[in-house]
Amino acid sequence: MAETRGEPGSHRSDMALFLAVLAGLTLLHVVLATLLPLSGDEAYYWDCSRHLDWSYFDQPPLVIWAMVPFRAVLGESRLAVRAPAVLASLVLGLALLDVTRRLGGGPREATAAYLLLHTTPLVFLGSFYASTDVVMTAAFVAAAGAAAAVAQGEARAWPRLGLAVGLGFLAKFPALLALAALAPALARRQLRSGLQRSPWPWLAGLLAAALTVPVWVWGAQHGWSNLAFQLRDRHRGGAFTLRYMAELVGVNLLLVTPFLAVALAVAWWLGWRRRDGGWQAVLVATAAPLVFFSLVGLRSRVAPHWVGPGLVLAVVPLVLIRFGLRRWLIVAGAATGLLLSAGALWVVSAPLGVLDLHWSYRGRPVRVSTDKLAAAVGNDRLVAETVLRRRPHELVASESYTTVHLLAFLSGGELPTRLAHVKPGKHGLASLYWYRPQELVGRDVLFVTEKRQVDARLRDVFAEVEELEPLQIEHLGRVVRSVRFLRCRDLRHPEGVFTRLADRSPAPRG
Repeated sequence: MAETRGEPGSHRSDMALFLAVLAGLTLLHVVLATLLPLSGDEAYYWDCSRHLDWSYFDQPPLVIWAMVPFRAVLGESRLAVRAPAVLASLVLGLALLDVTRRLGGGPREATAAYLLLHTTPLVFLGSFYASTDVVMTAAFVAAAGAAAAVAQGEARAWPRLGLAVGLGFLAKFPALLALAALAPALARRQLRSGLQRSPWPWLAGLLAAALTVPVWVWGAQHGWSNLAFQLRDRHRGGAFTLRYMAELVGVNLLLVTPFLAVALAVAWWLGWRRRDGGWQAVLVATAAPLVFFSLVGLRSRVAPHWVGPGLVLAVVPLVLIRFGLRRWLIVAGAATGLLLSAGALWVVSAPLGVLDLHWSYRGRPVRVSTDKLAAAVGNDRLVAETVLRRRPHELVASESYTTVHLLAFLSGGELPTRLAHVKPGKHGLASLYWYRPQELVGRDVLFVTEKRQVDARLRDVFAEVEELEPLQIEHLGRVVRSVRFLRCRDLRHPEGVFTRLADRSPAPRG
């Protein structure tokens, strides 16, 4: 006789399917992580992991620390850099299973949620890309599951919540938005009255606070520049505008496809009508990133993927609630998402094939264009040319943190690279806290750049600057990338350009 879904054998087969899907997709993540070229951001995190510190100027340390054991085992490879992301994607699948069970589902629905997420570019591409987002998302979903358990009366779920929020914060600061999931539980008078009598909430708070200590230690050592960057410099507000919010919505329609976006919104509303504490905890956590960053977007640009944790979590209600057109929306969304993901993989693996498709969007303050793909062309040749031109005593520098860290990674760590902060960029400045002025004064530098605006600043800090013959990288008979080499002698004023440390400032232990 066929087993019903509620029988033990049916549950075991559902669990076996879930584990098989989890293992299969993890293997796919490993393959893609090994084959696809590293981005500038990923190389930046890798370079940070060679300079171990309590924390970093623009990032908490968890993802960077996590690369160290993988580098020790796998060497300076793409997989070593991306292994924390692959591991986080595995943890995300397990966290989805917990949330699904909290809302009345099981392994079968968790399997559907994990598979559906992988049809979206947001998760398919993010599952093997070395970033703080995928680790924070896994922690965010785990925190939502713990908050749902608290709302359902499980006091001992508090430490799990503290652990998830603390680790999420140590990956990326917006993990704190997961605490919004406690709002429905704390609105209940009975649960509030029990807080003072129970040790579990206080233990959770202490655990979460203890996990955040590295960020505060680094901040205290460096004049709280990390917090100033996050709270002031990164989101320096301008005039009220709806343009940034429109960008946020528009790009996220691509990240999850318009079809799934509609389905997620309908499922969220139907779930909210259930008036169940666990459901409401998950649904509030789902909405928190979108609401928060939409408000931020009224005055400053926000990255669309920052609302990703909420979108990932929103898939759980979608697989649990049935409504009209749901199947059609899911199928259409999955097909569209897979096509978009395939297109993105093609662009990343073969950027030359896209350079002739001229397209641009003039946003504020930057312009997005296919011309920018030229920066991904010819990096191996650039490394070889840099090695050839560099004199044994010279450092290698650039104003671009992408160029600096890719040169370091692609050379196997052999090129002694330094970032030169000669343009008003805000991101990627961690290396300005790695070297003291006394280590830099008097050094000669081979400067690699694709810009003209850096020359005057370089002449301010070096005794002499000599331009060499540029490297011209061609495609179909036209130059798609022109790289300049400047031989800079006798660095006299490294402060503010190559370092923000004083001679007695603490430097990273790495």
